[in-house]
Amino acid sequence: MSKGRLAEKVAVITGGSRGLGRGIAEGFGAEGAKVVVNYLQDEKAASAVVDTVRKNGGEAITVRANVGEVEDVRVMIETTVNEFGTIDILVNNAGMLNSFRLADMSVETWDSMIKVHLRGMFLCSRFAIPHMLKQKSGKIINMSGTFGVSGGAEFTHMSAAKAGMIGFTRALAREVGHDGINVNCIAPAIIRTDLYNFMPDDVRDSIVGAYPLGRVGEVRDIVATALFLATEDGSYFTGQTLCPAGGDVMV
Repeated sequence: MSKGRLAEKVAVITGGSRGLGRGIAEGFGAEGAKVVVNYLQDEKAASAVVDTVRKNGGEAITVRANVGEVEDVRVMIETTVNEFGTIDILVNNAGMLNSFRLADMSVETWDSMIKVHLRGMFLCSRFAIPHMLKQKSGKIINMSGTFGVSGGAEFTHMSAAKAGMIGFTRALAREVGHDGINVNCIAPAIIRTDLYNFMPDDVRDSIVGAYPLGRVGEVRDIVATALFLATEDGSYFTGQTLCPAGGDVMV
């Protein structure tokens, strides 16, 4: 029997092959969860996450799926249940990052951002939640961001998507709370991942320098927040947006 705060729980982490998703998958695995590492393109990276979980004594599998496609998500959740028997935790982490001034943004760019964040979150939740309703328990954690609270210039598409995730979280939390399901959101600021270098150095340093804590966030900061919400420690939280953001946003 696995030991840890998530012993024997089954967790699906979308976008779990890198960055925050990888950190959360490995962190959940270290706490005893049976982890499903979703990926879209980098099978090698996803397999490396599974290897890490297994080396630490946990159980994990990879599942390739585009979270914006109905059939992909249906198969991902079916595979999870067939492999591990149920689904206890869903972390809607899959996302993308690019920036454009609105005057230069194509319709395709807008649609892609909305598809991966909002449609992806909807589809994964839609297929996972019947299993949670059946067992009268479950945790859904949606990975938003501070742009969803404060907005970001040249990130209107991402700001809209991330804000939509917060609204979805609140609505679903009210809908399924009496069924024993907690739905919460995490809204980080800039975190040191492989996407950290996306922004120009001067812009990034200026933003981080303005944070009250004066430092960039680390993956471990977000993993700790996700673990809190996924375990019994966070059992009285629902519909909430937690901001591990160095004080960038205060709610």
